[in-house]
Amino acid sequence: MPRALVVLAPVALAVALLVGGCSSGGGPSGADRSASSTGTGIGSGTAAPRLGGDTPTPSTPPGEPMDDLEKPVAGQLSSEVARQGLKLEYLDCPPWDQNVPRTLSCRGYFDGVPAVVRVRLTAGVGGQVSFSAALQHGLIATRNLVRTLKHQGYDAVDCGDVPAYPAVVGSTLNCRVTKAGRTKYVVATVVNRGGRVTIADY
Repeated sequence: MPRALVVLAPVALAVALLVGGCSSGGGPSGADRSASSTGTGIGSGTAAPRLGGDTPTPSTPPGEPMDDLEKPVAGQLSSEVARQGLKLEYLDCPPWDQNVPRTLSCRGYFDGVPAVVRVRLTAGVGGQVSFSAALQHGLIATRNLVRTLKHQGYDAVDCGDVPAYPAVVGSTLNCRVTKAGRTKYVVATVVNRGGRVTIADY
């Protein structure tokens, strides 16, 4: 029977920054990767499925440096998503008029996958401005899916080389695994935009 799990729920964080005195925080580095289509068949003449899912449309972050608002938000968000298997490459926010409270709809680039990040700015103490940031929809982090499958007892898990996917309802990811010495395949189907998937093996 398929099991449900959350591969990557929306991330939320809350910190404070001093206007005009911001420092940047970099996320972990990584190279661009492409989808894997290798694998061996199972059973008599059964073709192996393509590992991973549909490759996301390539998306290139803007070329200009992040500003004094984007840098600290990106620094904190990078730390949060890194623990869940993602790398934040860039955060692109609209110009801020220095007024608070204010909510900005920004565009984050996570392992090449763009996603909306909502940033809420509020007045703080001593000239500070507090912010909270949250992904508006989930992303599927391949490394997180691999960790989850290993935790469920699968070995030698291979879900392809694409690091992240948008949480598109109905989309699927294929992984090759071993269990009890047998090679088999697992399909993860996205069931909501928060990143929840169902898992079934065959």
